[in-house]
Amino acid sequence: MKRGLGIRCICGLVVLFLAFSGAAAAREAGGEAKKGDANVFKLGEVEVSGKKEAVKNVTVDKVSSEEMRLFNADNVAEAAGRLPGVNMSAFGVRNERMVYVRGFDLKHAPIFLDGIPIYVPYDGYPDLGRFTTSDLSEIVVSKGFTSVLYGPNTMGGAINMVSRRPEKTFEGDAGAGYGTGGTYRAHLNLGTNQGRWYVQAGGSYIDSDYFPLSDSFDPTPAEDGKRRENSYYKDESANIKIGFTPNAEDEYALSYIRQHGVKGSPPYAGTDTSQTARYWQWPYWNKESVYFTSRTEFQAPFYLKTGAFYDRFWNSLLSFDDATYSTITRKYAFRSDYNDHTFGGSVEVGTEAVRSNLIKLSLRYKNDIHKEWNEGKPIQTFQDCTLSAGLEDTVTISEELYVIAGASYDMADTVEAEDLDGSNQRVDFEMERTAAFNPQLGIFYTLPGKGVIHAAISRKTRIPSIKDKFSYRLGTAIPNPGLDPEKSINYEIGYQNTFFGRFFFKTTVFHNNITDYILQATVPDPSNPGSTTLQNQNIGKVSQYGAEVEVSGALLDVLEGGLTYAYIHQNNRTNSNKLTNVPAAKAGGYLKCSPAHFVSGLVDVQYVSKMYSSSNGVREAGDFTVVNAKLMCEPVKGITAEAGLDNVFDRNYALDEGFPEPGRTMFANIGYRF
Repeated sequence: MKRGLGIRCICGLVVLFLAFSGAAAAREAGGEAKKGDANVFKLGEVEVSGKKEAVKNVTVDKVSSEEMRLFNADNVAEAAGRLPGVNMSAFGVRNERMVYVRGFDLKHAPIFLDGIPIYVPYDGYPDLGRFTTSDLSEIVVSKGFTSVLYGPNTMGGAINMVSRRPEKTFEGDAGAGYGTGGTYRAHLNLGTNQGRWYVQAGGSYIDSDYFPLSDSFDPTPAEDGKRRENSYYKDESANIKIGFTPNAEDEYALSYIRQHGVKGSPPYAGTDTSQTARYWQWPYWNKESVYFTSRTEFQAPFYLKTGAFYDRFWNSLLSFDDATYSTITRKYAFRSDYNDHTFGGSVEVGTEAVRSNLIKLSLRYKNDIHKEWNEGKPIQTFQDCTLSAGLEDTVTISEELYVIAGASYDMADTVEAEDLDGSNQRVDFEMERTAAFNPQLGIFYTLPGKGVIHAAISRKTRIPSIKDKFSYRLGTAIPNPGLDPEKSINYEIGYQNTFFGRFFFKTTVFHNNITDYILQATVPDPSNPGSTTLQNQNIGKVSQYGAEVEVSGALLDVLEGGLTYAYIHQNNRTNSNKLTNVPAAKAGGYLKCSPAHFVSGLVDVQYVSKMYSSSNGVREAGDFTVVNAKLMCEPVKGITAEAGLDNVFDRNYALDEGFPEPGRTMFANIGYRF
């Protein structure tokens, strides 16, 4: 694949940055920010309301920018997937990266950027492999007990990508790297904080020709091994944030981010003879967001937090006749284009006017518009409007005991939904309103030292997406505009503490009771009397229970490490269909050794048990263990270099059966921070 202008521009900027930023860094009078809390854009966090408020909901987990760099988590799926209870998955035929949060997919645990919802309007499935992490300060994952301030559809949780905010007069970082498969990486972030205003800007570029398969992979008709067929990708992103801080409490920020992606979808390479290879490519996968966030403090106990956003998503999928990727003539081949956009806003009012209470009231509005067209057919338009009102109260009962109680009411209206009749003329679907009520309660008790125990219960829902209600699924099903929201009662108890000032321990036990889960049912085919077809219906009943454990700390002055383990049991109580893409067990561990202040080594091990890739249980992705290792050095303060191997033992494994993951790969990176 020919390198574009993007990588040359970004690499050039990186070189200039490395050459000239050292002097500027030397002039910077401020010290380093506290590790793990540096450059966090506080306006982008949802679980807190201001700089003075401590994080009360200890059920949330965070992945810091330091952890993303340490484990080379280049995209959001890789970063969030390191957390216990969160597993990375692959939608193989579409070459998409997703995560499941305690068994819930991204429709039930949507993704946010600085608290702004940016999940794809049509089906709620953004490709997390397209969201790079070099410009993020942290990723916040809520599981089960999720703040009602996020708005609707947080049935299984929420994933909030929090951007950066500069703290110094001039600061930044840059990096570049190369890896197996002709993979080039580069990023640049620059920021300035001038007291009453600040600017943060950044860009990243990743371009890969292919990834290698394990030597243990057995060739198939669609995949001869060595280099994975059609596995190229390219991702570019650019962002800028301009902020105004007239005083210590008030802040106003305008942000813009643009993503451009190109990718191939490797064909099915498994052993299931009922599966056929699909020859798909995505000539573009683009996303653009502009949003405004603010916080204003009024008379002592009151604050107002607002947000407004416009988000656009457009892509194109080409389905070719064969592995030459040159013609689209056969019946199963097609060209499909999406052009979606969404806009909306939020208002949050908080007060401590009532003694021992922090009360927050929020209102969120979101308008989703989806346009699709297949070659030779007219454009179809779909529009959903969602309104959510939430009330949350953090009640401090004593120094040790506090309660977080909340409730939200969500409504969704279908404003427009166009179907095509037998002569490809546009006609309207039936349009209905759906609504849901979501109460929750969490009790937290602080133990002597830094320990906290908690118990929580929440009723959560997910409003059906446009695709759920109106898709024909490539002619295999009929729509159901009358779908009701899915519902879940989530229970959890947990404990966390820090021992001996150096070991952190956290564990949670949970149970989710899901009803009205949307599953496909066999129904009479209205267009073909005497035959049947499939239709989405609220017939599912699912029970989930599990546990999570994590421990980390410094074993010696030169040795630190961590262990995580998660178990989940899922029971489909409706029929014999298997619940897919979620392993029963996942474990991870790492050791980092630093024999000298300028050099260190890292070994990272991840284990995943087998999981079903098809609802009939025929296709399974087997269990696997993957080992990664790297060496890091910092010869001069702020300048780093590293080299390593992913999948050291060249394991042949898959997250989705028939779609193997990379074998052994090499990488080398350099970076500079000040």
